[in-house]
Amino acid sequence: MSGGRLKSQLIDGEEFPVFLFQERDPGGPLAFKPEFDGLFDERFVIDTILGSAPDERKDSVFAVGLEHGNATIGSTILNTLFLREHNRIAGVLASESPEWDDDRLFETTRLIMIVLLLKLVVEEYIRHIGPFDFAIEAVPLIADEERWNRPNWIAIEFNLLYRWHPLVPETIGEGAEALTWQEFMNNNPLVISRGLEALVAQCSHERAGRIGLSNTPSFLVDRSSPDRPSLEERTIALMRQARLRSFNDYRESYGLNRLGSFAELTSDTSVRERLESLYDGDIERLEWYVGIFAEDYPDYLMMGELLTTMVANDAFTQALSNPLLARNVFNEETFSAVGMKVINETKSLQQILARNSRSPETVLASFEC
Repeated sequence: MSGGRLKSQLIDGEEFPVFLFQERDPGGPLAFKPEFDGLFDERFVIDTILGSAPDERKDSVFAVGLEHGNATIGSTILNTLFLREHNRIAGVLASESPEWDDDRLFETTRLIMIVLLLKLVVEEYIRHIGPFDFAIEAVPLIADEERWNRPNWIAIEFNLLYRWHPLVPETIGEGAEALTWQEFMNNNPLVISRGLEALVAQCSHERAGRIGLSNTPSFLVDRSSPDRPSLEERTIALMRQARLRSFNDYRESYGLNRLGSFAELTSDTSVRERLESLYDGDIERLEWYVGIFAEDYPDYLMMGELLTTMVANDAFTQALSNPLLARNVFNEETFSAVGMKVINETKSLQQILARNSRSPETVLASFEC
């Protein structure tokens, strides 16, 4: 779209991403719109990601940046919200700098959006999950001279350890409004009909699960189709394919003591006995991904010692070392004066939702409700 905006559509006056698939006859085959050829592996999206989705929901799949970007209502909500915010900021920049062409408007808005996401991750999300109760900030320039500054890449351990499947509830909400997992998976029509505000508020009020083994929701360990491994199985397979080191090796690498037995790992008798059986009673054989979710932790934390240490290390080193926060980049020349104002004034996800809502005074987007 012109003016540096992302392509979108209006549905009942609300802005959403455009649809990925061509119009079709009821029950007819799905096919990408020609403009999206090559965006993803078409067969993977249709057969694997949408394989179990009700047919009536498939025509509402949006064209977004990730193959799994429509897999849950959460993904759809965030994709839609950030598209709206991108287009809002692009409009502000265009009014402030009418001489800018489409490319400059788009690229400047894109950079502003990346920094906004970094701020929310550090100042809201990390603060919420961390073992501390004080404000933290996404401070620019902080990584310039630090030994942990590194290129903008994501380690496979970071990818895998954030698969916090036990946090996912089986249902969201209570009573007549409760959503089962079948209803919050692959259900863009629900987001379109209910709206972002109502669903974000409902999700904000839902308690998360507890991190630990044997607490993963059923649909993430489902093997009803023998030829399709569960998400957990695929995660374990990826860990093994990457030949990651053992749980104890990672503890030592992060400056923690190696554990001498499964009794030191967990006080849960059933979990301990199961792990002892799987790993022949040898704690040194315990795989990293399994161990980080088996490790005991006190009530004031939400994860075990190694997982806490790795999250803290990776969250800061991979967020605060982003090149956009570097000394010679974080300035008005990169983001514009109005862009810096947006960055400095944005403190929460709720702010972004409110300024893209028809009812800004009543929206709720919280990690703590």
